[in-house]
Amino acid sequence: MSEFFDKGYNPLDILINLWNPLTDASADLIKQNIGTKLLGKNDYIYHIGNTPLYIYFVLKGRVKIFRNSDDGRPKIIRIFREEQFFGYRAYFAHENYSTNCVAMQDALVAMLPVDVISKLIDDNATVMDYFFKELAHGLGMSDDRIVSMSQKHLRGRLAETVLFLSKSFGTDNDGWIHGKITRRDIADLANMSTSNAIRTLTSFREEGFIDTDGKRIRIIQPASLAYVSGKE
Repeated sequence: MSEFFDKGYNPLDILINLWNPLTDASADLIKQNIGTKLLGKNDYIYHIGNTPLYIYFVLKGRVKIFRNSDDGRPKIIRIFREEQFFGYRAYFAHENYSTNCVAMQDALVAMLPVDVISKLIDDNATVMDYFFKELAHGLGMSDDRIVSMSQKHLRGRLAETVLFLSKSFGTDNDGWIHGKITRRDIADLANMSTSNAIRTLTSFREEGFIDTDGKRIRIIQPASLAYVSGKE
């Protein structure tokens, strides 16, 4: 794990502090049961039909959940960045996974057994409240994307996707969206073909809305992108 963490970084602290205050017994329960998994790009974390055994937390890197459409193309449902939980909806619904989950890049995820999560929820109101909010937030995002993807044209969908990536992943000091995202992933998020995504990104760059450097994207005119997202 050394390549993922700065000296003195303790990933357990993130989980324990996330639900602060926790009882000492709950903090010990996390420490005794947490596991970690190192993933390479495109490594699967779970498949459709698997029974949820763990709830996952991104320590480093990014993961995506997706489902193949009728034409066989993968459709990205959500992307999760560092310090976000994923894979919990199916467990709370008492269902098997209805999506696949893979690492978008080299990643490190924490794993907590579902019975440990259930115990934490029973013993700590902060944990229960956290997952209620996460589930509600995820439902709201899904509703918004369903509406926007069905009503907007190509430019509007792609503009919204670029703004979504910037908001979700943040930017560095020079304004570049953190990480490298493939054009195919951007296309899947915007529900369009890769060739259309490339052409539209090129158009946005020529209009001065964004800048690109390989797989990196920087928003130059956020107001213009927001206008395209809302009007096109």
